[in-house]
Amino acid sequence: MRRPPFASLLLAVLALPACVSSPPLRPSTPTLSAVADALFESVEHEGTGVGVLVVDAATGTPLYARRENARSLPASTMKVVSTSAALSAFGPDFRFHTPVWLEGTQVGNLFLGDLVVEASGDPSLGSWRFPETALACERLADALLARGIRQWHGALQVSHANPGLYDLYGPGWAWDDAASAYSAAPTAFVFRENVVDLTLTRPEGQDCASPLRRPLEVRYTPPIDASSTVVYTDPGAQRAGVGCVRERGTGRTRCVWRAPGGQCPRQASLRVSVDEPQALFTACLEEALRARGIWRVPEAPGQATPPALLRREPLLDFVSPSLAELVKVTNKESLNLYAERLALRFARERTGNESYAALREAMEKELARRGIPPRLLRSVDGSGLSRYNLATARGMVGVLSTSLQEPSASALVDSLPIAGVDGTLANSAFPPELRGLIRAKTGTLSGQKAYVGLAERPHDAEHPRLVFALLLSNLDEQPAYTAGQVFERFAEAMVKLPPR
Repeated sequence: MRRPPFASLLLAVLALPACVSSPPLRPSTPTLSAVADALFESVEHEGTGVGVLVVDAATGTPLYARRENARSLPASTMKVVSTSAALSAFGPDFRFHTPVWLEGTQVGNLFLGDLVVEASGDPSLGSWRFPETALACERLADALLARGIRQWHGALQVSHANPGLYDLYGPGWAWDDAASAYSAAPTAFVFRENVVDLTLTRPEGQDCASPLRRPLEVRYTPPIDASSTVVYTDPGAQRAGVGCVRERGTGRTRCVWRAPGGQCPRQASLRVSVDEPQALFTACLEEALRARGIWRVPEAPGQATPPALLRREPLLDFVSPSLAELVKVTNKESLNLYAERLALRFARERTGNESYAALREAMEKELARRGIPPRLLRSVDGSGLSRYNLATARGMVGVLSTSLQEPSASALVDSLPIAGVDGTLANSAFPPELRGLIRAKTGTLSGQKAYVGLAERPHDAEHPRLVFALLLSNLDEQPAYTAGQVFERFAEAMVKLPPR
């Protein structure tokens, strides 16, 4: 179906019936209100739910509203709520500290005892996204080497990592998302974003159409146990790729490798989540130790260093990037794990507990401080994966508007994706002259799409900056406009047209 461009919307607005007058008047200049009404009426006619609010960023004056109190799922725009709360509580310069201790005794070049890591909730430990976090295993191995340790008899232990009420996952999360990298468990101890690289390789000379004569090679990086991963092949699929789910009650991960007719790749890879980041860290560290010639003898079950030999000494302190940097990747790339960890750390700061029940309590008080009642916004998790979250356009505009009054405002604004430039809006079809004028956090769940952000109007002295929220629900698969096109046309009108 052809979709009319923005100019067609302007023509449609100009063709709307006008009041009778004499003498006839020339058609008035299109306004944001008129164009937005025509746009949203067209998608509401197809059954799409629309909730919109636009206000002046400086004064809070409403400039356009449509069902602004209608509730829907905020999806990943909930990250604006959690990151703004964290910035307000800790400030943009806050950093997580994850200390590592030697607990045992050193005899010559032999260390008898454990490495103890104190879980801090840092979502970036071991992450490939930052130079200071990517080489965590190498840094720890170098610290042992610097102490003259060439042999280690013991284990890696993690303290202060007790799971909360919901154990690994948040309330309202979909169980079949659990194996996906975007749904990695927000455990109190996080390593490498709680994901591994899974690589599948076909036996040499094996085509896709024939039954497998030898099993596929399943390899994880870092190298963890692959015996609980079961892979099926689907040579008759319509689209190529690998998808995995976590089998409930078995602990296994089940993957399907799809290879359409005429395509038979020998290798495929993807990232999958893990439930035991401690085992992931151990595997990574052992690789780094071997590279440095350090020999490790794992501690046998029931075996422990005699108490008389136990000494506790600091070895290393992993320091995260600043909160401003963590918030930036959280919102630009829509990282669920980071949003959950920041939200749970905020809950611990405000209530003394780190659980989803504490998060809901802390967030309700934070929103009340900002003048936002629960009927306008209900926060159940930090990322928006929960189907129990509820939001209105008025509630989301309230969060962003009040955040602009905080000392950390610039850190939050800098974290929002820029339409046509970066993050989840990098591929938006905006004309070049509008690039950099729209910043918005996006949110996507099945049948839902949301946008919360800022529109800059450099040629309007009266309303130079707008705060907006657009929540779309009950989306059809083949509407007159896709959700992205609705947003693009609405955003263009916000930048170019007078409000009324």
